[in-house]
Amino acid sequence: MPPLTNYEQTYVESNSGKTIKMPLSRVKKAAEDLAEKKKSITDSKVQEALKLVDAVFVNQENFDALLHATTTSNQEEFFDKLWNGYMVKMLTESRPTFSNDAEIEFQGVTYPIKVYGPMYLKVNTNSLGKAGAYTLEDYKVDGDTVYLKFQAPKVDLYQYEVQASYQRDNQAFFEGLIQESQKIGQSDFSKALLLKLIYRLAALGFKSNLGVNLEGMDYLPRNTHYLAIKVDDKGKATIDDVNLANLLQIDLKTANEANKGKFE
Repeated sequence: MPPLTNYEQTYVESNSGKTIKMPLSRVKKAAEDLAEKKKSITDSKVQEALKLVDAVFVNQENFDALLHATTTSNQEEFFDKLWNGYMVKMLTESRPTFSNDAEIEFQGVTYPIKVYGPMYLKVNTNSLGKAGAYTLEDYKVDGDTVYLKFQAPKVDLYQYEVQASYQRDNQAFFEGLIQESQKIGQSDFSKALLLKLIYRLAALGFKSNLGVNLEGMDYLPRNTHYLAIKVDDKGKATIDDVNLANLLQIDLKTANEANKGKFE
């Protein structure tokens, strides 16, 4: 997701089709505050750690910083690794019946969860790039570990339904997915999850370079992050899966519980 070049958001009224541009004054103010806060930071390890946060919420054209920090060579490998590692482990722990081999055939197309799971992580991460800023509240350095406390906007999941509603010629597809989901109910967690992912991805035309809007009409930082990033004396930053899941708002709780004590 490219960075914001001007602080305004374009909306299309679903009934009239009119285009409305709204100024993002709070995003502009948050970006200015963040830039001012960064000016006061002289510790190079903190500066390097913040580059990873910037690569998600400010300018995703610098996403390579995260690839380097996770020893992945491209975004496809990055999201595949995150899904097949952290996500599968998390889902299996919460739902032992989960299978990463689950797939669904719908209207003549086979959808494997191990393909569409990583794609969904990608578009959700794209969405976070619309934030344009985050609110850095505090930071600590303990040896090679930089601890960050910040607030950031969150993805508005309802926007996937909004995007689906715009596809007037494709409503039978979405209604079919809903009917399939109702049939499965709670009997097969893996397939129920997969149907939800297919719905959301179809709402974006299965285009992995797109995303949806965040909560609030303007800057609304609702999620608090307590993040730990390793930065060695040469300035090389690395982030483990637990903290990466926190950064991408996949699982805030685990890293927050582990890192919050540094700020108490």
